[in-house]
Amino acid sequence: MEIAFEPYSKVTFQSCLPYESVEAFAEVYSFTNPPGIPFQAKFFWANGILFRFFNHSPSEALGKELLKGHLVFDHIEFAPMPEYKKELKIPERPMGTIVVLDVSKHAVFDPLTAWIRKYLLKK
Repeated sequence: MEIAFEPYSKVTFQSCLPYESVEAFAEVYSFTNPPGIPFQAKFFWANGILFRFFNHSPSEALGKELLKGHLVFDHIEFAPMPEYKKELKIPERPMGTIVVLDVSKHAVFDPLTAWIRKYLLKK
């Protein structure tokens, strides 16, 4: 049996939305949920970047790109978060929690967030 790890050779995203702070990012997300209703969300963290991403709807064209080693995201949102935290609470929406997953060793998210940190974060 042959086993092979073939990482993506290219990652593309069509749009992005940077936030100046974790608080601003979490607050915008939390306000999409009605007050007084419990909610939980999942964000990701690597290289000092808190982020979430959105995929395109599956299609034959995207499938072909994936087979060629090209991963295409529709949209990425991110904010600087130097220290990893397991979860974020939003004071304005106390019934909500944002769970943060550490993906710093992920084969795609580690280089992606390093690139975002280098090219897209305001200095």
